[in-house]
Amino acid sequence: MQLALRIEEDRDHRELLALRTWLNRSDDLRGRAGLAPQGPLSPGDMGAGLDLINVVLSNGIALGSLVTAVATWRTRPGRPAVRVEVNGVTVTVDTDDPETLTRVTEALRGDGSTADS
Repeated sequence: MQLALRIEEDRDHRELLALRTWLNRSDDLRGRAGLAPQGPLSPGDMGAGLDLINVVLSNGIALGSLVTAVATWRTRPGRPAVRVEVNGVTVTVDTDDPETLTRVTEALRGDGSTADS
């Protein structure tokens, strides 16, 4: 499963880089998620901008771990909401409420199944 993570209003990309570092260090995602920055810039732009994190998950169970890791990262003061996109479905992770995170995971799966723990 391939997903894209985005943060709005992150012009200097510090938050996205911090999120990528956080996810790379997550024990729950180790070996189950591949993370790569993506920096498609407009023609004529200079530099290596980062506007999303491309995530490839090895299985559906890892999706719940990814959503939880993003929500945990956001618990630090001042952390912005994170948009998660997969197969045309976009949801925003802006809470750490377990019930809401379960619904977010189900929406991203697109089949209504619940997350395995």
